[in-house]
Amino acid sequence: MTSSDYLLATALQELTERNLYQRGVLDMLRLLGLITIEDRHGVPTGEVARMVLDSMIAHVKEGVPVSFNWNDLDAEGMRGVDLLRSVEAERLRRTEAGAGRSVRVVQAVIKARRADIDYYLMQYDAHAQQYQPIGGKVDPTDPDAESALRREIAEELGFDAPPDADQCKLSLMKEGWLTTKISSTYGILTEYTFDFYHVAAMRFPIAQTGYTRWLRRGEIERVRADDSRSISTIYLEALGIDALDDLPPSVELE
Repeated sequence: MTSSDYLLATALQELTERNLYQRGVLDMLRLLGLITIEDRHGVPTGEVARMVLDSMIAHVKEGVPVSFNWNDLDAEGMRGVDLLRSVEAERLRRTEAGAGRSVRVVQAVIKARRADIDYYLMQYDAHAQQYQPIGGKVDPTDPDAESALRREIAEELGFDAPPDADQCKLSLMKEGWLTTKISSTYGILTEYTFDFYHVAAMRFPIAQTGYTRWLRRGEIERVRADDSRSISTIYLEALGIDALDDLPPSVELE
């Protein structure tokens, strides 16, 4: 037995369920799949698990924190949300998992028409890695869902102030649509409540960028843009393609 093996074996032998702290450590190591319990003591689940535990012990001994930024959504390589997504996906696969958070979302349907072809305005979210409708979470400071959507339209399209009723009319299409899924951005199982509004009589300019684009009906239906990026399925799931087809355009494209 090497000195490393001895150190690990000793550390695991000293962990028992005799107090809440040590029981919590054992539960966490089991949750991560690093150990199993045999004869009331922890045993590494394999060679790589043993190496991870060795590394963790070394970090503790040397007082060196793990160089891993849990909260950086733009970090290179493995991110905290990637680990969370993997853990949540396994929990969802094995159990009737309950959501870890609840979010209310407002989203706009902004439709255009050019040469008898329908287009829908969406914006690429690099964190979620897909095109999504204009909109977002309702904040506690928002007076109501419609105000939240006007604020989101201004923020996402780069306006100085939210568009008022003269600049666009919002018509509620569907309220309180519920779904529970793993967040594309944060990786946690989330219960979403969606309100959808059709934007009519739109009187403000739309600047197409690499992130904000008019996507054809066919791209929406196949949930894949012509640039090969994914498109959110939320319109298809919550509203359906027929309901989208029946909407009048918010604007005519030249």
